[in-house]
Amino acid sequence: MKLFSRYWVAITAGLVAMIVGLCGVSSQQSIAASNDQTAIRIDKVPNLSSGFIMGADTSTLISEENSGVKYYDLDGQQTDLLTILHHNGVNYIRVRVWNDPFNAKGQGYGAGNADIDNAITIGQRATKLGMKVLVDFHYSDFWADPGRQIPPKAWQKYNVDQKAQAIYDFTTDSLTKLRDSGVDVGMVQVGNETTGSGICGVTGPDEYKLFAKGAQAIRNFDKNIKIALHFTNPEKKDTILGYAQGLAENKIDYDVFATSYYPYYHGQLSNLTDVLKTVADTYNKQVMVAETSYPYTLDDTDGEPNVIKTTSDVQPAGYPATPQGQAHELRDVINAVSAVGPKALGVFYWEPAWISVGGTDRTTNLSIWEKYGSGWASSAVIGYDPTVTTTNYGGSQWDNQALFDAKGHALQSLRTFKAVYTGINEQLPDPMLPQPSMTVKSLLKNPSFEDSDMSMYQLKGNISLSQNNPKTGKNDLDFYGDDDYQADASQTITLDPGTYTFSPNVQGGATNALSKLNVYVEINGQRQAVLVPPLTGWKHWVEPKLTFTLAQKKAVKLGLAIQSNAKSWGSTDDWILTRVASDTEASHESASNGNVSDSGKEIISSKPDSNSLAEGSQSSVEGSKSGSTQMDTKASIKSAESKSPKKTNSDKSLPKTGETILLTTSLLGVLLVLLGLVGLVIHYKQKAKL
Repeated sequence: MKLFSRYWVAITAGLVAMIVGLCGVSSQQSIAASNDQTAIRIDKVPNLSSGFIMGADTSTLISEENSGVKYYDLDGQQTDLLTILHHNGVNYIRVRVWNDPFNAKGQGYGAGNADIDNAITIGQRATKLGMKVLVDFHYSDFWADPGRQIPPKAWQKYNVDQKAQAIYDFTTDSLTKLRDSGVDVGMVQVGNETTGSGICGVTGPDEYKLFAKGAQAIRNFDKNIKIALHFTNPEKKDTILGYAQGLAENKIDYDVFATSYYPYYHGQLSNLTDVLKTVADTYNKQVMVAETSYPYTLDDTDGEPNVIKTTSDVQPAGYPATPQGQAHELRDVINAVSAVGPKALGVFYWEPAWISVGGTDRTTNLSIWEKYGSGWASSAVIGYDPTVTTTNYGGSQWDNQALFDAKGHALQSLRTFKAVYTGINEQLPDPMLPQPSMTVKSLLKNPSFEDSDMSMYQLKGNISLSQNNPKTGKNDLDFYGDDDYQADASQTITLDPGTYTFSPNVQGGATNALSKLNVYVEINGQRQAVLVPPLTGWKHWVEPKLTFTLAQKKAVKLGLAIQSNAKSWGSTDDWILTRVASDTEASHESASNGNVSDSGKEIISSKPDSNSLAEGSQSSVEGSKSGSTQMDTKASIKSAESKSPKKTNSDKSLPKTGETILLTTSLLGVLLVLLGLVGLVIHYKQKAKL
């Protein structure tokens, strides 16, 4: 009987193993989002300075802890967050400071209720661990970024000079409180992402008065504190370098030129290095990345939809949305900054611990976010920030980009800060997403602008050859203007009789009702054109299609005409010209459709090809880190590619250890069942003999 029971135990165990394995395989995406101790590859960064800043912004820490969030180290032990970060190589903590993030009833605005008291509490804990503190003054009561720089409530009626003095006084007073509390302040930011919307609601030449006064306050307080100015959108090279030049021309006293860099928004890493190196070499300033992050999963873990949530969102960056992809992104950003040389200061990871305060039920979490300010915005901010409404306030939209999973367990990507000095598992395959094919077939000469000879193109106005935003290859044509502008790119080519389709690829953003982009063909001096579909963000490529017919061999001019509003931007690449019908077919087609032929009739179409319009409508506008209305200019002026295309194949990926374990478990279950059945057969045979 014991033997009989043993066989049934084997069968039962096998069935359980099979069920566990099969269920596990079906939920592999969720398992992949957790920290399953899968081997991770982190490449060594050559010649990395031992004093390189490995920073983290933890501004929501107190609100998260008050909301009941706990953090666990890589060994699974519950530990203080800053201790975990410090043990894994983080040596600098960044905290944002808002002037008065509370309404008249004392309710916090959310996102950490990041006032000076919050900064002091976090700063004291960091200082005790031997880490320095970067104080990030927004000079606002809530989020300040390229899309909005709302002055504090108390400064709403101030003129420029009054705001400048208020910045001086607030900076001095805050630094005094921090010093008196024992916080080791090593660096201070005068403003946050002061691109596009300026600083404290001031743009243009007057904003330099505010930079100057903030810098003066820091220098007068303590000459040993580094003064940082923080911009963003390094892919807008002319714009960001224009700020560096403006700072020099206005004789602003500062030490560090900082930028944000998010690879799904901000272009190629080679461009990031080039921009920072240009600033370092030209103006003798230290440079750094003040913010970067990347998703470890595309899952929503708290019921508040995330800013980066689809495969198409991460495809432009080239990294998978896994802890491995996250680690590789952080490593590559560190490498890009380090490559600047001696003036390279460091990199800060943005909000690595801003995770779910509970489960995935938004309704349950909402009361916690409201009470402790652990969501991106609370209802209390409605009325101060016009982008926050009764329908969009809520939780973290960045939780899937933390270095901790939804339960607070450290991910393997947290090892990156230390591992970049030595490298680990560098023998594993290249962990990048497969890149699209770079082969472009077109009747046009140099259709992807890869050849150095561009003489076949005529470029007019605000459009030029660039390496910032290619769809394929390395080159593209970029267009942008600080003021309303026009641009035109074209190529003239002689074609045989037939019907042709011309379809250049275009992407961009920040356009408005005044913007008008046309794809056109000129035949006998007459122009036919179709509108380019709306440009909805970086790497959201649209491909308008224009069809035309030639009854005889003729030279035609094909091009892209741009008339657009100030600050709008975009690029074009891969100009595809194909012949879709012969001259015989073309004669019938010309007689029966409305397309222009070489008879000279002109047609201006207000609608693009239906296929290209559908493609454009499927794109979604990117949002920024501070919420669904954090769809600031950062989100609308993103461009460029984050990495040069790598030679990767679909079968060249990291071992799916979790899937392998689950499959092995299933197979083991099958084996146990078979063994149990065999044992039963033997048992009954032996019993029959008796």
